[in-house]
Amino acid sequence: MQKNRPNKSRNIVKTLNKKFSDMNAGDKMLISSPEEIAKYIKQIPKGTTITPKKMRFDLAKKMGADNSCPLSTGIFLRIAIEEVLAVFSIDDAPLPFWRVVDAKHPVLKKLGIAPAEITRMRQKEAAPN
Repeated sequence: MQKNRPNKSRNIVKTLNKKFSDMNAGDKMLISSPEEIAKYIKQIPKGTTITPKKMRFDLAKKMGADNSCPLSTGIFLRIAIEEVLAVFSIDDAPLPFWRVVDAKHPVLKKLGIAPAEITRMRQKEAAPN
């Protein structure tokens, strides 16, 4: 399922020299990995949804950082989803990404997934949209 990458986490924590996105200078910022993001998503209970922002914060706290980089988190989220969908249909996907990605998330367009599919998967799990 992985594409030319060792099966390991590459978590990096950096101290910001200046404000970046929703983080301030001096904050510790986590640059996670597709593997860690997939691991996080898999532990979200069925029928539960988490915002990408909460996921970023949770991943960062686990690594002793203040927050996660929004740019790399978005890229790595897309990579994790792409790797799963290259092998599985959305209905059989072992990565329940619809628990983090809502019907309005911009990654859907990049992945070619209709927003209705996210709504359907969330309804299937009886999660609120």
